[in-house]
Amino acid sequence: MAEAFAILQGLQFARDLGFPRIILESDSKKIVQKLSESTINLSDISPFLRDVKVTAGALVSCSFVFISRNDNRAAHAMALEGSWLVFDQFWAEDVPEEAVKAADDEYRFIDPP
Repeated sequence: MAEAFAILQGLQFARDLGFPRIILESDSKKIVQKLSESTINLSDISPFLRDVKVTAGALVSCSFVFISRNDNRAAHAMALEGSWLVFDQFWAEDVPEEAVKAADDEYRFIDPP
């Protein structure tokens, strides 16, 4: 449920910043699959999934992609940092140091075009 809620908040945040095209990556294969299905979901997370689909539908384009936690350590570092907070936190410029380090490490392994 926490992952579905985080996806909804992230998508709303990106929309509010004016991003019309979104690629949302998640390490929850189950939620990415549920978001790709056109069938009605009756699970506990269905209200969040419905809200995600409505929000995504208002954008020019939005896709949901599964990515393993090991392949996106920067996002995992931010999620870990956020799990200790008692209030909502959005990082736009001042990102947690561990996330910056993870992103730098990941960038070094990307093959240049």
